[in-house]
Amino acid sequence: MLTRMQMEMETLARLAIPAETRRAVLVESGHRCAIPRCNQTELDVHHIVPWEECKAHEYSNLIALCPTCHRRAHKDEIDRKSLRLYKENLAKEFGQHDNGMFQADVVEVRRRLAEENQGVPGFSFQFDFPDFPSTVERIVSRNIEAWGYELLAGLQETQAQNDLDPDVVNYSLSHLKNQLTGHYHVVRRDERVISILYAIDLYHSGAAHGGRSSTATNYLIRPFRPITLDYLLGNIEHLPALADYIRERLSETGEYDEDWLAAGTQPMVENFSLFNIERYGLTFTFPEYSIACFAAGEQKLWVGFDSLAPFFDPQALASIRSIETY
Repeated sequence: MLTRMQMEMETLARLAIPAETRRAVLVESGHRCAIPRCNQTELDVHHIVPWEECKAHEYSNLIALCPTCHRRAHKDEIDRKSLRLYKENLAKEFGQHDNGMFQADVVEVRRRLAEENQGVPGFSFQFDFPDFPSTVERIVSRNIEAWGYELLAGLQETQAQNDLDPDVVNYSLSHLKNQLTGHYHVVRRDERVISILYAIDLYHSGAAHGGRSSTATNYLIRPFRPITLDYLLGNIEHLPALADYIRERLSETGEYDEDWLAAGTQPMVENFSLFNIERYGLTFTFPEYSIACFAAGEQKLWVGFDSLAPFFDPQALASIRSIETY
């Protein structure tokens, strides 16, 4: 069994690029290599300042490159100054080249991706996402739309595998479709931050019951970037202290078993990555089975910005504080 120190050291090892950050980098580049006139669509995500030097996945330091240009960058055939210029140009050009058109149908102030598959077992997919009208907000809509298509692709791939299996039709519950629906609530939307809480309802064909999971998406508007836990912490070494603080706050309520809390609040990024940014603090959401049993449902803890200040990077914290007008 890993000791606390070993778990913390493991946490501090190189982390994978968060999915929302990787997605944002690809959307920013239009899913093409960022090097002008290259236009290749097979892409890697490259650290302009190498990971070995920065030890972070900063959105502003990441750029989409094809494998060939990626190798050239590693050989310094494309220098860092040029890569930064290409990155800056992508941000400037996004609003100019985005034609404002979506393939999804308009549903009031929402867009909706929907697909029905009549195979066996088939699937039903419906995913709503916000269509923000301003140019600076549109990249947020594009990122969420891209996530919706990723979810749809998962159902399509599962169905493609089922189409190759002649025995699927013999399953007693094969008439029950796979189903996925996504609904959202805009928690905060102002001149600095857009924070959205998603509820994803998923039913697997033949399962005894469906399940619901929550996903949070948070973005800075100017300059655009996904807001991830590592961005807020500034240094991942602050995570153990944050975990201790949140564990203590939860324990003070007297509502949780200490063993559940110890397991669900270990200093691991995934334990604290489900959060929404509100005007005066963050709400951390803990899924079923993380710090309490399934019957207890999701658990939430609100923490004010002032309480988070000892753990968060000062500049990152300042960037998400709301601008008060009097």
